[in-house]
Amino acid sequence: MQKIRTSPLHSDFAVEVHTTVMDILDDPDAIEELKSLWQKSPVMIFRRQSLEESELVRFTEHFGPCETTGRKDIQSPYQEQIIYFSTLKYADGRFVGGFAGGDDVDWHSDQTYQVRPATGAMLYGTEVPHDGGDIYWADQYAAWERLPKDIQALIDGKLGTFRYAKRYEILNALELKDKEKANAMLSLPDARHNLVLTHPRTGRKSLYADPTTLVAIEGLSASEAARVMPILFEAGGDPSGVYRHKVHNGDLLMWDNGVTMHRRDEMRLDQPRLMKRTTFRLSAGEYSAPQA
Repeated sequence: MQKIRTSPLHSDFAVEVHTTVMDILDDPDAIEELKSLWQKSPVMIFRRQSLEESELVRFTEHFGPCETTGRKDIQSPYQEQIIYFSTLKYADGRFVGGFAGGDDVDWHSDQTYQVRPATGAMLYGTEVPHDGGDIYWADQYAAWERLPKDIQALIDGKLGTFRYAKRYEILNALELKDKEKANAMLSLPDARHNLVLTHPRTGRKSLYADPTTLVAIEGLSASEAARVMPILFEAGGDPSGVYRHKVHNGDLLMWDNGVTMHRRDEMRLDQPRLMKRTTFRLSAGEYSAPQA
């Protein structure tokens, strides 16, 4: 019997889930139902949640093991699996977390530059201002279907080369002047992933072409790749496939980076904000997890 009700926010790509996490946290049947829903709707919004950090981690780990970051400056002091996005400050002037102020990097999918990306993500808003910081997701199933047939045939089955240095320059070119930081980031090995992912359960194809990290396409010359990549990037961020979400206090946002891209509006430093994030590894047997 179906226990969980949803309503569409953008076709079946983004949905609101009408339940509280605490009502289903210890219900295996409900969690399995939610997993099935997520395979069809890769962006899910839970409103008016009240979660302790330990509960957020427990909920996350129903879907895959949590990642932990090496950046202690953005890590929760209570749960190592959680990082903070915040404009708040400690008494000594340090920011509580990171990524405060300014615009986000443009359309992207997390960890595309890593050889084995962790593609599951949750973001929980505990202190959210009335304006600014809206989050957008782009449907990469729709992006694949939007591509011209000749481009589909050209890239299907091909690997792309993804490089963090490209995103690093976009995020903050000034940081490249710091030799220690530049050397650490530029020494990351290139990642190679299929440009077209096929969901192992549904069989649906999605585009996997992050404009902030994709630098080359297998079998294409540099000039041919330079012609094709803008077509992929345009399809990936086409407005018809985008859901825009105004975040409110208590919103829990959950998405699959294997079949979506995202970005956000500016987070202003004069607006109090605290959002908590978990990142988790999805199984290639159940999700569109990128693999070479």
